[in-house]
Amino acid sequence: MQKSCDASSILAIHPFFMTLELAKGTRDLPPEESILLDEVVSVLKRNFILFGFNPLETPILERFDTLASKYAGGAEILKETFQLTDQGKRALALRYDLTVPFARFVAMNPQLKLPFKRYQIGRVFRDGPVSTNRLREFTQCDCDIVGTKSLVADAECVQLYLKCFSELGLDVVVRVNNRKILDEMMNTLNISEALRDAVILALDKIEKKPRKEVEDEIAALGVSREVIGNFFSMLNLDGNNKEIVARLEKFLGESSGVLELKEVLRYSSSKNVRVVPSLARGLNYYTGTIFEVYVKDGSIPNSIGSGGRYDTMIGSFVGGPQEYPAVGCSFGLDVIINALRAKRKQVKKSVAQVYVIPIGVDVKKVLNIVKELRDAGIATDVALNKKGVSKNLDYADKYGIPYAVLVGEDELKKGKVKIKDMTSGKEKLLSVRSVVKIIIY
Repeated sequence: MQKSCDASSILAIHPFFMTLELAKGTRDLPPEESILLDEVVSVLKRNFILFGFNPLETPILERFDTLASKYAGGAEILKETFQLTDQGKRALALRYDLTVPFARFVAMNPQLKLPFKRYQIGRVFRDGPVSTNRLREFTQCDCDIVGTKSLVADAECVQLYLKCFSELGLDVVVRVNNRKILDEMMNTLNISEALRDAVILALDKIEKKPRKEVEDEIAALGVSREVIGNFFSMLNLDGNNKEIVARLEKFLGESSGVLELKEVLRYSSSKNVRVVPSLARGLNYYTGTIFEVYVKDGSIPNSIGSGGRYDTMIGSFVGGPQEYPAVGCSFGLDVIINALRAKRKQVKKSVAQVYVIPIGVDVKKVLNIVKELRDAGIATDVALNKKGVSKNLDYADKYGIPYAVLVGEDELKKGKVKIKDMTSGKEKLLSVRSVVKIIIY
């Protein structure tokens, strides 16, 4: 008698019946995007080192109580935190940023000489809304300076943004503000201290929602429409930086936030730095300068970098009398890649500079040539199949490999190879040493 099979046994025998899907909010990076990511990371790392930042690695997994600390990201970010437990029933979580783990690292290493400058590039996770430019697993890239209150450090972050994005070929504007200015505005307008964190969170959505919706959200907290109107009249100041700062000074009088903002502008003067009084940054650990970076042409609506000063968080983790003032800047790698893809007409699909094609000879006979090219530092791939020349050339063309090196019995006898420029189609019979010179120089 033939046995019946249930669905699970069929799937076990025939896995192709399964529907393969990515987890929501995640994505694969095919070679062309991974190559671009490596290029971006290379530019960023080079400049981080140029500015004196040292590399640091922290775990993806953290204790939940570390990430949930009142000195960390606050209640809003905890809603988006992936939580789990290990076999010992310990509460853990996937890190939602690199700042809190960095603060924990500094707190656990009191022997660090200050100021301490570090950069880190790593995956972070947030269980929040998903869109093209907002994923649940994404890469953050942070630089932080801990142990100094000097506003030159804040300006260094601004200058680092400008230099990195200039090298990447992205025309950007760095928006700057100071959280003290927002606090001083709310103090002048008699907005209750108990409401201020919620007001900041509402204000942080101003780039994503219509102004009316943000105003309604603040009104729902119990702030009067008249106060909201006065608040937004200052938040939406127009003009150049000097004019905006002057109006802020007139409205706020003696203002530590405005003084700090002026100092940062003085150290980082650039036509690509713009004072934006409505810039809020939702995380509640910011205490002073804040900044966000946007592509000037608006082709990418999301910020491609953000950060600010957080002078109290690390000290709160440590719990002792020593202060740990800090400022940091983050680069949104996934969004940067989207911006570069939108800007570039051609995308690199292979890292190979040369594709070696044996013609009527066994591939083993060309391995010395492959080795010689690789020893010279040239990224070299070799045709391992037995396809014809035209198909192998088509392969090199499809992957955008700049040069093909063709090797047959005649070439081997002469100790030479035929190099084909895949762009122009021109061919030359040369020694391998001459091929190296063409590709490198």
